[in-house]
Amino acid sequence: MTYNMNDIHDWNEWIGTDEAGKGDYFGPLVVAGVYVNAECRDDFLDMGITDGKKISNLRVRKLADLMWKHHEQHIVVVEKMPKEYNSFYETLKEHGQNLNTMLAKLHVKVIQTLANRMGAKHALVDKFASNDVITPQLTQRDIRIKQETNAERDIAVAAASVIARDAFLRGIESLSKKYELPLPRGAYRVTDAGKEFIKLHGAEALRNVAKLHFSLTKVVLYPESERL
Repeated sequence: MTYNMNDIHDWNEWIGTDEAGKGDYFGPLVVAGVYVNAECRDDFLDMGITDGKKISNLRVRKLADLMWKHHEQHIVVVEKMPKEYNSFYETLKEHGQNLNTMLAKLHVKVIQTLANRMGAKHALVDKFASNDVITPQLTQRDIRIKQETNAERDIAVAAASVIARDAFLRGIESLSKKYELPLPRGAYRVTDAGKEFIKLHGAEALRNVAKLHFSLTKVVLYPESERL
């Protein structure tokens, strides 16, 4: 993949953020940020960092391991496992807010943590909402944030996408192991796994592994609704 960052920005050092798990029924929601300067940018390019959503899980794991090994200080991950995710979402909904608000809060937390650690003044976010939901969440006003669609063409966002994807995969694997049931990724053909989970662990435990606000929950909990 050839990176042409100049069509987005001309920064010498910056933070890129991306998320994983947003569209997956099972598993956590993860937001990751990676700080890039001239030195680690060349290192990331040499590693072959690219959009984590477009490469194999094995490649994601390998690249993430390399980044953690050599650039741990440049990485921040915020993870909401399903139980915490559902509680957070329910609280936001009570205040008329939604998933985009949650994502904005997590992106801001990642950005501000990395900015404080590394002294960065710029951040690039893979845009996930039509309106600006991130800037109102900022408490540090000296950080310039830019939001772009398809921002994974930037090396920092691509690196963040790999880290986020790796953390998501590890999260869903840990839940599968804990509950002794393979939990599928995505939101397609997952209802059978949900029904099997309920048979094994009960309906109340579903909130520990799944994002309950997905419309799939109705089918998982009430199979007869499929025939309506």
